[in-house]
Amino acid sequence: MPDPDSRHRLGREHPRIERLGRVFGRDDLLPIDPDLAPDDPSTPASTHRPATPVLHRRDPRILGSIALGGFAGTVARYGVARAFPTAVGGFPWATFVINTSGAFLLGLLLTLILERWRVSRYLRPVTCVGLLGAWTTMSTLAFEADVLAKDGHADVAAAYLVATLVAGLAATSFGIAIGRPSRVMR
Repeated sequence: MPDPDSRHRLGREHPRIERLGRVFGRDDLLPIDPDLAPDDPSTPASTHRPATPVLHRRDPRILGSIALGGFAGTVARYGVARAFPTAVGGFPWATFVINTSGAFLLGLLLTLILERWRVSRYLRPVTCVGLLGAWTTMSTLAFEADVLAKDGHADVAAAYLVATLVAGLAATSFGIAIGRPSRVMR
């Protein structure tokens, strides 16, 4: 039986995998929302304890910027879905590309906005919440997978769900890695 201290964590035994993990910021903390008050109980921390929720005052300009971004994202998604219709029983490529590109852009933009850019406080709500929130569509993903399964294409539905989840996670990680300052490869 191997010594417990000599065991490697999964993915850390090969130097290339180790280097790739460092490049993608495996050990980096995720960005914290700057709009949270320092004493907000929802702020992520190792000392976090559940508390009663704090209600924040709603700024109508923030809500308006979210609505504006949401309108643009919805119109763009509708246009792409109409331009690239899915054949009956076929893989829903339009929704797959929409959701994967949205995951990439969300990772990239949030990282740039929170860690590198000094921008208007309205940029994050209009782009990340409004535009990309309306651009991506989990409800259409679920609906299309359900229709595929009901129509006897369970294999396509399963492939669609798994591919979307894997591609979305990879795209988000890639977006975050690109948005972070350059790393020196060791």
